[in-house]
Amino acid sequence: MKIVLLLQLILLFSMPIVAQETEKPSTFHRLLIFNNQNELLVVRVKNSNRWVTPGWYQDNSLTIKDGLDALARSYGIAVTAPTLRGVFTLRSEQNQQISTRLVYATKFAGGKIKMPDIIDEIRWLSVSKAMEIMTFPHINAQLDQLTKFPDSIWGGSQLMYQEDGVYKVKIIEGFYPLASVLK
Repeated sequence: MKIVLLLQLILLFSMPIVAQETEKPSTFHRLLIFNNQNELLVVRVKNSNRWVTPGWYQDNSLTIKDGLDALARSYGIAVTAPTLRGVFTLRSEQNQQISTRLVYATKFAGGKIKMPDIIDEIRWLSVSKAMEIMTFPHINAQLDQLTKFPDSIWGGSQLMYQEDGVYKVKIIEGFYPLASVLK
């Protein structure tokens, strides 16, 4: 009986330690910025050949709204109120970490585009041209779904991996509607 009680106490007090050592999933906010010609803002990350859409990892200093506004301001622009378009999970095969990806759509509302320090090229491209140059296929899969079916907020899960140095994606959980977009 004493051994059972001792084991229960050990388990009880060791559980918080294990929970603290487990890394929390990260949250990434992606902002799809469209101009009046329905072109998408795409950027190349400095000192790389990685093309993406603007985004930022959630931190403890900004709310989502403040973070999205700060992201737009970092490019010197104002945008309309962002609309949530997708909630996805992305697992990296390399380190098995999971990241939640929240994707928002917005319209360019004015300003003069400038390059943040981590960006060395900015382009406005049609969605199809943007998908041709973007580096990460999970972004393309999400973008394709969101632009083909704009009346829903989408969910799904993806696995990102590399094959011969090229990024690939595997759909783990097919895209599914979470809600209708209010208009």
